[in-house]
Amino acid sequence: MYDFEFLNKYVSEIDDPQNQKKKHVIYRLEDDVIEAEERLGKKFPNELREFYLRVGYGFICNLDKTHRDRVMDPHSVADFLLDEDDFIDSSIRELYPENMLVFFEVGEGTYLTLDLDQEQENGICPVYYFEKKIATSLEEFLKKMDEEPDYYIHA
Repeated sequence: MYDFEFLNKYVSEIDDPQNQKKKHVIYRLEDDVIEAEERLGKKFPNELREFYLRVGYGFICNLDKTHRDRVMDPHSVADFLLDEDDFIDSSIRELYPENMLVFFEVGEGTYLTLDLDQEQENGICPVYYFEKKIATSLEEFLKKMDEEPDYYIHA
């Protein structure tokens, strides 16, 4: 249903010294998805959930040091939503309404979101950079990022 296979070759161990030379660096998850969903009291949208379970989380466009470009792990998403992350100022949280699920850290308090109000029956949500729709799905977003780092900033 969702095609994330193109990222599997970037799955790595956290302490792999070759990570700094890889285009993308992805880390596998164990029980993190279920634990984070239990903390939130709800499941992640299906496309994001499948990405976590089949691929993981990590850094997209790792060689471009302009932005952090991190697909947040499930616990980081839960921390943000539950206001349990001491490193994020509450004024930043206020920029993201409840229907906009933060999942990707651009850097410096800027995040990309999935619009839960536009979630399709198959669990696909459009991706937004603030009020600008930048992809119709997580899959499309990741494929565009694979082709051109931070494409949504330059468009």
